Amino acid sequence: MAARGHVQDPNDRRLRPIYDYLDNGNNKMAIQQADKLLKKHKDLHCAKVLKAIGLQRTGKQDEAFSLAQEVATLEPTDDNSLQALTILYREMHRPELVAKLYEAAVKKVPLSEEYHSHLFMAYARVGEYKKMQQAGMALYKIVPKNPYYFWSVMSLVMQAISAQDEKLSQTMFLPLAERMVEKMVKEEKIEAEAEVQLYFMILERLGKCVEALDVIRGPLGEKLTSELQSRENKCMMLYQRLQRWPESNALAHKLLLKNPDDWQFYPSYFDSLFHLIDQSWSPPEEGEHCPEGAVHHTVAEVVRFVEDRIKGEDDKDSRALRGPYLARLELIHRLRERGCPEEAQLGEPLELMVQFFGKFGDKPCCITDLKIYLHLLSADQHVQFVNRLSEAVPLGEQGDEGFAFPDDTKALQRHLCVCQLSRALGLHHALDVEGKLRLIAELKAHYRHGLKFGANALKTELQFSDMYCLMAAHVYIDLWTDTGDEDMVWQSLGVLQEGLSHSPSNAQFKLLLLRSWTFTPAWTPSTYSTTPSGH
Repeated sequence: MAARGHVQDPNDRRLRPIYDYLDNGNNKMAIQQADKLLKKHKDLHCAKVLKAIGLQRTGKQDEAFSLAQEVATLEPTDDNSLQALTILYREMHRPELVAKLYEAAVKKVPLSEEYHSHLFMAYARVGEYKKMQQAGMALYKIVPKNPYYFWSVMSLVMQAISAQDEKLSQTMFLPLAERMVEKMVKEEKIEAEAEVQLYFMILERLGKCVEALDVIRGPLGEKLTSELQSRENKCMMLYQRLQRWPESNALAHKLLLKNPDDWQFYPSYFDSLFHLIDQSWSPPEEGEHCPEGAVHHTVAEVVRFVEDRIKGEDDKDSRALRGPYLARLELIHRLRERGCPEEAQLGEPLELMVQFFGKFGDKPCCITDLKIYLHLLSADQHVQFVNRLSEAVPLGEQGDEGFAFPDDTKALQRHLCVCQLSRALGLHHALDVEGKLRLIAELKAHYRHGLKFGANALKTELQFSDMYCLMAAHVYIDLWTDTGDEDMVWQSLGVLQEGLSHSPSNAQFKLLLLRSWTFTPAWTPSTYSTTPSGH
């Protein structure tokens, strides 16, 4: 029991066996022990509450509640009884009674920091935000600590969030919370990061982006250290809301210099560039471009910046980062959308994606990286692209089945990526019936061959070759869609069941199995069963 560690009175020795019985789940013995103790000490309220807990846990809720109320009406102030009643009310799902309990305790012991804090938390559990605010301020007056003051401020914010009248939130609750925090700021009493976060939340909800930006960029912003680049992320968000594109561009530029693989800042960098171009922005003749530093306001500057980041990755001895290479494809996409001729300076998308595959094709993320840029290829480049990728996949000699298989998981991942990109480009769908059946045979052969790489995998782990199995099932469904042959659906079910037997945790297999059953209108539970007849 949580309360046992707080027992300080002489009755600790008498109550300890009851706590032990409750802790061990021996509720009947706890009740019996409490009855014995109450015969000798009728006024030992905690024993009565502990008995009520035992009764509650044995299903005698009414009797337990009646017993608890006998103690509650006496308005106890000893820790043992209060905490035992709190546990009981929580198990009864009656948190509102905990608040009443501590309201009475606070009236009797008005200077107790512990009881006031328990009362605040009790209000929090039932969403009494107004009472939380009052309890927080009462606690702060007794013990002037920052956390208690900001409990009250947070209660105001919660009142604003939960208020049905948005006007009331904007004109009363949030402005009052803002004034309360500003008082602490002027007195230089802000201590913790959470207090700055709360101040920022208030200003953001009030739509005071300029004031919020001043806070983040000022001394208070230095306290934002728990999250990586928390200060920079907030600044970037505010710059975009305020449409301060020079600052947004310069900040993104600085952050990408530090970490060229941080993808979240590339879209901000490109967005700000095109906004600056649309606004015909030009830097001042003297001084810095903006408070954040130099601004790249021309396509040529941004192209050069991206190419410099790629050159830096190419010159590294260690493995390159994906960010700059993807940024180049993203920039081509955006320049093409706007009809900018500078797109040609960045290279041919087909060649760039082949290069990307050469560097990162053995990563599972390669397929999702390249898939969103396949639209950069023209229709007559699709087959050429897949053939070029296939040349970069190291496969062993052909086996008896006429297929060449990868010798390790990296080669397997490359081959999988090529197969998935082929499907994404529509090459699987373009095959005739015989072509699709040959493709299925190849995918199933690769799946079974790849199982050896996961021979020692746990049941909760996926097999390296699971995606082959999933694609084979999809091609079977394609055949059913094309030909109307329901046997293809049954074949799909068989493949998925085989895959599930090796990867019981594969959610994609399970979902497609459920979906596949809907493709078989002739199936009913009475016509198909996995259990032997008669059982």
